[in-house]
Amino acid sequence: MVYSFRMTSYEESQRKMSRHLSRALDDIGIIQDMTDLRRYIRLLEETLTTLCHKFEGGNETIYIVGSQSEATTTKEMDSDIDFHIIQKDYLVVFDWTEWDQGKKIMMAIRDNTTPPQFYYLQKLMSDLPLKLEHPVDPIDEVDEEGVGVLVSNKIIEDCLLEKYKHTCIGPLICHGPSLSFYKNVDVVYAFPCAGMPEECEFLFKRPRPGHYPKPETLERAKTCPVTMVPQGHPFSEHKHLQWRISTSPIERLLVFDFTAEQQHVYVLLKMIRKWFIKPVVGDKLSTFHIKTSVMFTIESCRPDIWHRDNIIVCAVNCLNTLLRWIKMGTCPHFTIAGVNLFHGKLDKRNLYKLKEVITQIKTHNMWCIYQVQMDMLGFRLSPNIRILDGNRRRNIQLEILREILFSIPFQVSLIMNELMSCNIQQNVCVAVEGIMGHIRLFHTTLNSASSIESAALILLLPHMYGYLASTLASCCIALQMPVTQLVINIYRLSFTSDLMSTKLKYSSMLYCSGQCAVAAQVLTYCEGLLGPDVAHYCTCNGRPYRDREQSATYLQIGLDSNIVDLLKRNSTMCVKFSIHERWCVPEHLQHEMFRTMTNEDQELRHNDNNWMDLVVIDCVPFLYYLQYLVYRQLGQPARKMAAQWKLHDYVFQPDCPRGHDDTAAHALAHCAELENRPDLALDLYQESVKHYPKNNIANWHVTRILQ
Repeated sequence: MVYSFRMTSYEESQRKMSRHLSRALDDIGIIQDMTDLRRYIRLLEETLTTLCHKFEGGNETIYIVGSQSEATTTKEMDSDIDFHIIQKDYLVVFDWTEWDQGKKIMMAIRDNTTPPQFYYLQKLMSDLPLKLEHPVDPIDEVDEEGVGVLVSNKIIEDCLLEKYKHTCIGPLICHGPSLSFYKNVDVVYAFPCAGMPEECEFLFKRPRPGHYPKPETLERAKTCPVTMVPQGHPFSEHKHLQWRISTSPIERLLVFDFTAEQQHVYVLLKMIRKWFIKPVVGDKLSTFHIKTSVMFTIESCRPDIWHRDNIIVCAVNCLNTLLRWIKMGTCPHFTIAGVNLFHGKLDKRNLYKLKEVITQIKTHNMWCIYQVQMDMLGFRLSPNIRILDGNRRRNIQLEILREILFSIPFQVSLIMNELMSCNIQQNVCVAVEGIMGHIRLFHTTLNSASSIESAALILLLPHMYGYLASTLASCCIALQMPVTQLVINIYRLSFTSDLMSTKLKYSSMLYCSGQCAVAAQVLTYCEGLLGPDVAHYCTCNGRPYRDREQSATYLQIGLDSNIVDLLKRNSTMCVKFSIHERWCVPEHLQHEMFRTMTNEDQELRHNDNNWMDLVVIDCVPFLYYLQYLVYRQLGQPARKMAAQWKLHDYVFQPDCPRGHDDTAAHALAHCAELENRPDLALDLYQESVKHYPKNNIANWHVTRILQ
């Protein structure tokens, strides 16, 4: 009886601990609703990023993989964002039947000495199914045994260094196959495989119970791309010529198949790895090893053990899987046959250390998790401390949303910047045809688009209509013709872009075409839209981001409604005008297109500073500036001065992160000039120069006033 009582007490203790753990993980945002929301935002971001690359002239598909898209990270885990960029102009084939004319073809080859998962890429001719005999790039190598020309895995690194050599982005950070200019961003460029490599059939052909992965997930996995990434085996003599098979999109799909409880176990093990294992062996045991152990454990264990009262037992099962591999010295890959994930990562000494620390964690029945300070996990686990009521848990969810939501307007803005800057070098007729071509293509794509693709296009199309309408209206004004009803109708199609940016473009057109009374009505309506439930986004590189200005009210709407609706109804973005829209812009602001005046200005610009060739101003100051101009034109001095004071209060509001504060100050300076106060205008321009000495039209305004 005593023995039975102790067993029951131990099991009850584990169940209780599991329940507290599940509650604690819920508290820090690892709940199904937040998981779905985070995945949706990241999938929408990758769709928009792919579209952005297409506008830049690339033929690439972007995947966001790893913790951020899987929603298996926490605030203090501080996970990087991982991009997997597939270069679709290239193709890796495994036999001659897969050769495809017109692409840059490479044959994947290996010999008896090539480690599993690694290949050499042999260049083939693009017009004939024959191997290339002579190198065409400086880093190509001719194989001594007459195999042909082999592609160095340094080719992508060299291309990136060449592309960005005249920018100030910073040094290229190389981490495994990742090549990035940003510390918390990992970017892996990859070549797509024509078909499924033989070793990847391992995922679909090996015997398994059948509950994980689900049959429908396996069918979807067969359609996911398999790629070659630029990484050689660390112990190979020819590692600079080797490429590694990657199945990142498939692995992401398999994590999407986790239940809420399985995700809890995975996140818990990642926290244990970072808190207890990393100090012992560093990053030699990676998150990928943890993910692999969880996948194999889910596959081999009964599905009914994965519930909230059994989280601890399930985590121990995953550690047992990992411990078994450590003792054998081999960690299998879940999707690729014949791979040992420990090889080149963990030597015998580190494996022994790893075995000791994991055994110790297990011996103490996972009580170590009470010591985890990350995200206050240990503190939250105390049964006597309920530090989070519903409102406080909600606040954590709001903070998570605040951190990731910015990526969507950021990508929309990048796409519009790229489209506008590309058209600058073209005449207006070509530019209009290009915009209309994109709009037609988007509408055609909508017919067969997935829900995520549809959401991306629904976000983009109104902005493109606003750009088209403003360009056409500018032509009408330049020719001293009335703006046609067709153009007005196109403007109306743009009004759902966001809360007011395209409405303000419409108001600006009305002012520039002499329709001030109508403009005043529209501006009054726009001012009434402002409130605490509105977020103001500025996404231009080199200006203070305004994503931290999102109010709790705004974010609450985001948790309770559709993200696309939130961005369209409760968000504003910068107002942008290109050179082809200049006659729809107040004359004074047209100068903003020419802020880059000297060679030194140009040298200080980055590749993603193309917005500097546009007129860009935040919605709120543009609203007040237009009101000032319109009421001045209508002869309403009281309203004019009220608008000027609102603009003044905006410019001089302390501790308020604004996007284009320089342009807002220039608008206020223009008001001062119109009020015959050049001294005040000069002060504003000189203050603008202090903040932004280069690429600032205020330098010209200062010279103009002083002359």
